[in-house]
Amino acid sequence: MTLSAKPGLPASTLYLWRQRTLYLGRIERLSSHSQGAHTLLFGLDDVIPLTVEGQTLSARSYLIPAGALFSAESLGKRIACCFLDPLGKDLLFHAPTMTAEKCGVYRDSIREVDQLAMLRTLHDGATEAAEAYARLRGLVFPGDNEPVAGFEPDARIAQVVELIRADPADNLSNEALAEQVGLSGDRLQRLFKQTTGIPIRRYRLWHRLFVTSSMMAMGSTLTDAALAAGFSDSSHLTHVFKSMLGMSPSAVLRRSRQVRILVGGDH
Repeated sequence: MTLSAKPGLPASTLYLWRQRTLYLGRIERLSSHSQGAHTLLFGLDDVIPLTVEGQTLSARSYLIPAGALFSAESLGKRIACCFLDPLGKDLLFHAPTMTAEKCGVYRDSIREVDQLAMLRTLHDGATEAAEAYARLRGLVFPGDNEPVAGFEPDARIAQVVELIRADPADNLSNEALAEQVGLSGDRLQRLFKQTTGIPIRRYRLWHRLFVTSSMMAMGSTLTDAALAAGFSDSSHLTHVFKSMLGMSPSAVLRRSRQVRILVGGDH
């Protein structure tokens, strides 16, 4: 589903895939927040000043682990913000190709020139979700069957992720989830955070943001989408949105001819 842009104006685009999400467009400022996914952040037009743990960096590309508290200034210029897979394969795909900082983030991808060129092409074009995903594979996302050094998926954590995705409005307890994968509640909590970078409850909220966005792309109102995704009301959604994305829902998901929301499966 696509929301059309005004003729003559480049649209901001939000791609929603099953395991990954990509925003291309203009956002003035990302206030201090802690995202629920490992994140790639690019300045499509210029460097982005990013502040994390009191340290300010300046670069065109960043890799920010889930749970890191940071703020960024885009100064009204175009950015690409890509939320990566929850099991850590994408994080391990990118980390060795970037410079590690003491504050825990990475910067200056060795693939930066090609990544920026592709992301600008997607921003300026009318690329549908499936084609965009295919173009990013191997460049921004690892190939489907591409081995990544150090990545050993934990089938139990993958199963818990699928259980949360199967019914995002269901508040299954940690103990109930742990029982289904043969772990104690405490052991599941430790493994889940070790794998994804965030606690189970925060991942559930993060996925609810994805569900809300997808439903709005299909025509639901903000309130209806929030309730269906498991938020108590639209105020709850707004609070979570700001704490995890550093902006209000209306900044990205407003029903506007200047924003395109495209939904497609990934593999």
